[in-house]
Amino acid sequence: MRLKLTAKKTENGIGKLVNMKLRERVIALYRKYGFEYRKNFSEYEFLAFTFKSGFFHNAEIVSLETSNRTVVEKEMEKAVVQLEELGFSTKKTFYICIEEIERTLFEGFFNVSEWKEKIVSEYENHCQRILSILPDEADSYSYINVPYSRNNRQEETDIVKVICDSLLANGPQLNIIEAPAGFGKTCTSYEIINRLVTNYQDAPIPFFTEFSRDRQARVFSHIFVREVDRSFTSVNSNVVIDEVKRGKIVVVLDGFDELLHDKIASSDERSKFENAEPMLETIGELLTNNAKIILTSRRSAIFDGEMFNEWINRYEDKFSINRYKLDKPEIQNWLQPKRLTQLDTTMIDITKLSNPVLLSFLRFVNEQTFNKLCGEPAKIVDQYFNSMLNREMDRQELRMSPQQQSELLKFVAADMCDNNYTSDSKDKIIKVIKEKGAELLNEVRTLYSPKDRPTVDKLATTLSNHAFFDRSNQGDNNIQFINEFVFGNYIAQGIISCSDDWIASDERFVEPAVLSYQARDDSLKRLLWNKLEYMNEFLDLSSRMKFEALLTGKVEDNVYSNQDITSIHLKNLDVFQTGSIKGSIFNDCTFQDVMFNLNHFKDITFLNCAFWSCSSISDSPPEINFYNCKDNNGFVDSIENQEVDIEAEQQNVAFYIFSRIWPIGSPSIERLHYFTGNLFKTDEFSRKEINKEIKRLKRDELILNANDANFITINKSKIGEIKKILGRE
Repeated sequence: MRLKLTAKKTENGIGKLVNMKLRERVIALYRKYGFEYRKNFSEYEFLAFTFKSGFFHNAEIVSLETSNRTVVEKEMEKAVVQLEELGFSTKKTFYICIEEIERTLFEGFFNVSEWKEKIVSEYENHCQRILSILPDEADSYSYINVPYSRNNRQEETDIVKVICDSLLANGPQLNIIEAPAGFGKTCTSYEIINRLVTNYQDAPIPFFTEFSRDRQARVFSHIFVREVDRSFTSVNSNVVIDEVKRGKIVVVLDGFDELLHDKIASSDERSKFENAEPMLETIGELLTNNAKIILTSRRSAIFDGEMFNEWINRYEDKFSINRYKLDKPEIQNWLQPKRLTQLDTTMIDITKLSNPVLLSFLRFVNEQTFNKLCGEPAKIVDQYFNSMLNREMDRQELRMSPQQQSELLKFVAADMCDNNYTSDSKDKIIKVIKEKGAELLNEVRTLYSPKDRPTVDKLATTLSNHAFFDRSNQGDNNIQFINEFVFGNYIAQGIISCSDDWIASDERFVEPAVLSYQARDDSLKRLLWNKLEYMNEFLDLSSRMKFEALLTGKVEDNVYSNQDITSIHLKNLDVFQTGSIKGSIFNDCTFQDVMFNLNHFKDITFLNCAFWSCSSISDSPPEINFYNCKDNNGFVDSIENQEVDIEAEQQNVAFYIFSRIWPIGSPSIERLHYFTGNLFKTDEFSRKEINKEIKRLKRDELILNANDANFITINKSKIGEIKKILGRE
C-alpha cells in the first residue's frame, strides 16, 4: 500500500497518474497514434501500451513519476516480463509532463528531423530546377523579394519573414498569396517552407502540396486527405488533421486556382464561387484552434467578390485572414546598376521585362551576350529561348534545332489547353509527343547516322526529359512545364500559329500566354490579341480588359458597359480615347499613369480604386462617381469639382439604402456586412445620388465601414433612427 498512498499525496509525481482526467488524457493521446491501452499491465504508477505494425510488435510502459523512478521502474518489471512473453519488444519511458509525451509522440511518428531534411532537399531541388533554365554563369540561386501589399496596404518588409513570423502567433490563420501567372507564388511558397525549417526553432512543420489542373474542386476534401496519406505514411490522416488544427503542422496549398476550373469558366460570380466553395468549406473546417493555412493562387475575382467576402464574414470570429498580393518585380532589385543603365539607353521599355525568368536571364548572362542583347533588345526573349534550347542539344546529345524543339513543345502545350490539364504522367506526355509530333520525330531521326539513329520511342523519351519540363508534385512520375513563363510562351506560339479560331478548354490558359508576350514587339502582341478574338468571348470582362491593355497599350473595346470590373492594374496607357463605356463599376482597381478620356464615360462608378499620377480630359462635367478612392495628385477632387450638384429627395434615398440592407418584411438584418457595390445596381436613383447619400449616412454614423472596404454595416447603436427611416417604429 505504500506506493498507492504515496501516489495520492504526490502532486507532481505518481499522483499525476492517479488523477483520472490526466490518465485519460495520456490514454487518449496514445490511442490517437494507434496504440492499444493494456489495462491488465498498468498500475497507478504507470500505464502500458502496445503497438503493432506489420512485423513489429512494440510495447511502451509510461510513467510521469521521476522523483521516485527507482521504485517505479522496479514495479514495471512484472509488466515487462509479461509483455515480452507475449512477443512484444518493450521500452520503459519516464516523462516529466504530458506536454513532453505529446512532443515525443509527434516528433517520433512524424519523423520531424527527417521531415525537415526532406523539406530542405526539396528546396534545393527547386533551386536547381530554376538554375537549369538559366545561363551557365548562374551558379547560385537566391530569392528576390518583389513588391507586395498586405490587406490592400503596400508593404516594404520581407514578405517571407512577415508570413513566417505570423505563423508563430496564437489562433487560427488563413494567408492568401495572390499573383499573376509566373510572378513568384511557388518560389515564395518554397522560400517560406525552407525558412521555417532552417531559421525557426519552434515553428510548425510545413506540409506542402501543389495542385494541378486534373484535380476537381468539388472533391477537394478527398484530394486533401489523399495528399495527406501520401505524404505521412506513418500516421492516420485524422491524426495529421488534428495536428494541423493544433498548430503543429502548417498547410501550404500551392496553386489553389488550378482547381477552380470548368470546361469553360462561367463569368457568373455565383457559379465561380460555387465551384470554389467545397475547397473553402474544407479550409474553414480546418481553421480551428491554432491552425495555420497558406494558399497561393492567381489573382481571381472570386477573392474580391461579394460571395467570398460573405464566406469570410461567416468565419470572421473563427480565424483571421491576411491577403498578400505580389506585384511585378522591381528591375533594380535584379540587375546591377551598370546593366540597368545600359538597358535604359535602348529603345525598349524595360518595364516590359518585369518577369522573374527574363530578369534572371539578364542578371546572369555574360558581358558579351548582354552587350549584344542591348544592341538588339527586341530579341531578348528569343535569345533566352534559343540559348536554352541550344544548350539542350548539348546536354542530351539531341540533334534537334531550337525551332524543332519549340514546335514539339508547342504541341504539348496545345494538348494541355485542349484537354484542360497542366500536369500528367511521363508516359502520357511521351504519348502526346509521339502522336502530335510523329512527322517531326521522323524528320529528326534522319539527322542521325544509321548506327546512332534512335527509335521514335527513345527520341520521345529523351524529349520528355527536356529542361523545360519539370517533375510535378502531383504523383511520383508526373511532369509539367518548368514555369508559367515557358508554358505561356508555347501556348502563345500555338495561338498565333492556329489556322482556325483558337479556343482553349478553360480561360486559365490565356493569362500565361499574354504575360509571356509582354517583352515581345508591338506587332507580335497585337497579333496575339487578334488571335484571341474568339476566346475573348469566354473571358470575364475584368480579365479581358487587362489583357487588352497589356497587348495593345490601350483600352477601347465597346464590350465593357454595364459590367463589374474588379482588381485590375492598368499602367502607362490611354483609356477610351475611342470607344465608350456606360453603367459599369470599377472595384478595387489601380490606375498608374493612365489618361482617361471622360467624354466617353457615362454613369461610371469607381469603388475603392487608386489613381497614381493619372490625368483626364472632358468637355463637360463627367458622369463619374468615386467612393473610397485615393490619388496622389488631386485627380479625384479635380473631377468631383466639375460635378453638377443634383439634389435628390434625401429621405427616399436613405430608405432605399436601408431597405436593401434590412429588407422590408424581414424581422432581422440577414447580413451584418452589406456589399456596397450592390447598392449602385438600381434604376430607382442615380449612382451620384446614392453615392452622396452613403457619404452623408457615414458622416452621421448611421452607416459604418466594415472590416473590408467593399462592405458597409449598420450602426447598431443608432438602430432607432434607422427604424424611423424605414417606418418600422
